[in-house]
Amino acid sequence: MGSNCVCGQRQTILATSIPIQTHEVYLTKQTSSSQLNITSLPKRGNTFKVKHKAPVIDERRRRSDEVKEPSSASVSDKIKTEADKKMIRDALSNHFILKNLDEDSLRLVIEHMRFYTINPREIIFTQGEPGFIFYVLCTGRVELIINGARKAVINAGSGFGELALLDDRPRSGTIKTLERCTLWGVDRTTFKEAIKIVNALNLEENKNFLDSVPLLNQLTSEQKDGLLASLVTEKWSSGQSIVKEGDTGDHFYIIKEGCVSCSQKETEIRQMFKGDFFGEQALLYNSPRTATITAISEVKVVSIGRHALMDVLGSNLQQILYKNTQMIAMDKSPNLKNFSKEQKGKIINIMRIQNFSSGEVIIPRGANKGAFLWIILRGSVRGLKEKLNILTCIGDDFLVNPTEEKYEIDYIAETDVDIAEISKEEIENCVGGNIAEIHARNEALAVIKRVQLLKGLTEDKYKELIRMLKIVEFNDKDTVVEQGEPGSSFFIIKCGRVDVIRNGEKLRSITKHDYFGERSILFNDTRSATVKADGSVTCWMLEKNDFLEIIDEGIQQMLLSRIELQDDTIELSELVPIKLIGKGVLGSVFLTCHRTKNTLYALKTVTREKISYYGVYDSIVLERTIMMQLDHIMIMKLIKTFKDQHRIYFLEEYVKGQDLFDVLRHIGILSDADAKFYTASLVLIIEHLHERDIIYRDFKPENIMIDDIGYTKLIDFGTSRILKGRSYTTVGTPHYMAPEIIKGVGYGLSVDWWSLGVMLYEFLYGSLPFGEEENDPIAVFECILEYRLIFPSENDPMSPSRQLIQQLLNKNPGARTGGNLGKLKEHRWFSSFSWDSLLLRKIKSPYVPKIEIDTNLLEKAIRKNKTLEAAIQKVEGKDDFRSSGIIMKDTPAPPDWDSEF
Repeated sequence: MGSNCVCGQRQTILATSIPIQTHEVYLTKQTSSSQLNITSLPKRGNTFKVKHKAPVIDERRRRSDEVKEPSSASVSDKIKTEADKKMIRDALSNHFILKNLDEDSLRLVIEHMRFYTINPREIIFTQGEPGFIFYVLCTGRVELIINGARKAVINAGSGFGELALLDDRPRSGTIKTLERCTLWGVDRTTFKEAIKIVNALNLEENKNFLDSVPLLNQLTSEQKDGLLASLVTEKWSSGQSIVKEGDTGDHFYIIKEGCVSCSQKETEIRQMFKGDFFGEQALLYNSPRTATITAISEVKVVSIGRHALMDVLGSNLQQILYKNTQMIAMDKSPNLKNFSKEQKGKIINIMRIQNFSSGEVIIPRGANKGAFLWIILRGSVRGLKEKLNILTCIGDDFLVNPTEEKYEIDYIAETDVDIAEISKEEIENCVGGNIAEIHARNEALAVIKRVQLLKGLTEDKYKELIRMLKIVEFNDKDTVVEQGEPGSSFFIIKCGRVDVIRNGEKLRSITKHDYFGERSILFNDTRSATVKADGSVTCWMLEKNDFLEIIDEGIQQMLLSRIELQDDTIELSELVPIKLIGKGVLGSVFLTCHRTKNTLYALKTVTREKISYYGVYDSIVLERTIMMQLDHIMIMKLIKTFKDQHRIYFLEEYVKGQDLFDVLRHIGILSDADAKFYTASLVLIIEHLHERDIIYRDFKPENIMIDDIGYTKLIDFGTSRILKGRSYTTVGTPHYMAPEIIKGVGYGLSVDWWSLGVMLYEFLYGSLPFGEEENDPIAVFECILEYRLIFPSENDPMSPSRQLIQQLLNKNPGARTGGNLGKLKEHRWFSSFSWDSLLLRKIKSPYVPKIEIDTNLLEKAIRKNKTLEAAIQKVEGKDDFRSSGIIMKDTPAPPDWDSEF
């Protein structure tokens, strides 16, 4: 493939390419991965860079027949002695992936290892065959043979074949016994399941622990997930002091197992057991310990330090808790919930926190009911009819429905109370107008954001549109629009019902928050139907002339191009093949042209035979499900899918340009401004994915296209999935993989932020932060897990970009956004950066690929009238995939697996 690539060239389904063959590292006590010889790699500037066009690691990509290695060995479930367990532990400690296992996982893995006995001169596994088992040599000696030549002799106490625990890549060498040997072995499925069971149980238990802590009740689920990654497991022996009275405290503890004694001045006050917690004040105030906590038995706790908590949530936990409480209370209030998140945030930021002691008057009798809003943050208040507790709003009814009434009694603090207060005038200054009117506009805004023709506008443009809306009223039987007349306005029903009538026949009725006439504001269409009021009707109306005043020609063209990508009436028979533009293991991608509209599309074809051979039914369906959810100007658009008896087809947006890897090779090291352009683009892409619970898992320059105006397009969703909870699958390109993927302990959406941190480092310094000169996955993984993040000596330690890289490459997944996406976008490096201008494509791009489409080629293809089927068959005829040497077994198709295509 040339450097002038298109979306299809690297955009593949699960198995575009079988991962490249890499060498397993056969670690002995005398060698380490750092001693391996690394071949010369392609350079960018003065640095090395490997171009991996497809993910190198993906344990889902291939299925092999059940592996039976070593076939000549006898296998038993021998009971392990303490000496056996120690020998296995020592061997595992020489493998950096395995030595990172927590104690519970390690114990379970060792417990499931089976005992192998094999005679001299027998093959344990053969070079080129898929790997499945990791071994620890118990007695005897074996030799490593690569391409027929002995490379090493491995002695008892060493482990080998560890890459088999990641996926079933072909063995890079043959292992043969020199004498009678015994081994302990664990297969990949057992290994992963053991780790998954332990970590899933720990995760669920830790979640429940956090939920049980009143101090943390008002944290959001996102914030709690961040804290989960920060929890550290600690063990204490009977008699040990966990905390001491008078010491400065900065850790909070939850007991997982065992019992502790809590004492003051050497007098026991109480005992605490599983689920109890202590030290919570340390998270708020960093205050001295008020008691000594001593382990009575063997005790296991999970703890979190104040600094780790600040990394995840920010510097002031009390303030965060109160802001969360205010947001939850406003969301619960029927009178405040219609404020936008931004409006609520502005209100919360200026609310005053007041403290009242038990018995104090909070709201005096005779105060105006509509003058203030109060939110209870802590404690309880005695009101007119009942006790009011935390998360309760007072006065919200009268903000939206003004009244001259006054409070008839005093509202009094029943306990010590913290309460947030703001005046109606301050709220209206925050939201920019009358509260009732803002509520009505927000209703309309929610509808406008659903209008497909207007997708892609920024928040500022939406707000401008809302200000242009006019209220219009209709009586029963009034005609709102007439079929055949020119359209010049768009309507949203505020209240009431209208009938839609075409050629005198009623088609349907539509009601509150439905809309009609949207095409009239972008196209010169006549009305396709008559709309009449059924009873009294009130609508918001947007005039075309008003719309065109705020939407410039560039935005109009952008919206029109997006609309063209929503045309799902296209049929395969209307497409003319131009040329093959990409080919992978599973399928091929063709540049095609619509016969009448001359619009270019990329058409990806996947044969049913290959889907069966590689067993990727679920992956094909998942890719379609994910792509159909995505509608973002920086993400390649899936327009439609087709199927026939031979293939599955994906009709996609054709992206004319180059991938970012090739662009970086052309530009070299990026300036701060150029790096910010690409990084911010990726932030918007990740935001769109994560809002839909989609994890990408393979962010790297090769999967980012730079289109014909220099803007980014994300392609290739073969490694993506919709994430609920945690994933334990090893997927990605090693240099860009987060530590938690490598360790197999379970991971969430935050792995994508790690990959972004790797790319930002690459943009600014022209090299990779971990394993730059390594091309063996095991060596790369060791660098990621074991090495420090190092910056070039000339780099300013206080530069904002460096601080952002450190944040994104934090090994605590919860700390990578700095608390949430909003905080990430507000990072000092992005100060003064216009996110809206980027989304509207108003920022000059760093580089515009010089790509021309040969019009003669298009005309020739249309003139020849060649069929798609003929073009596809010609390519498929040269594809002898069953002779690839990889052992596969065809999988029967699940019933109706392709029903959505």
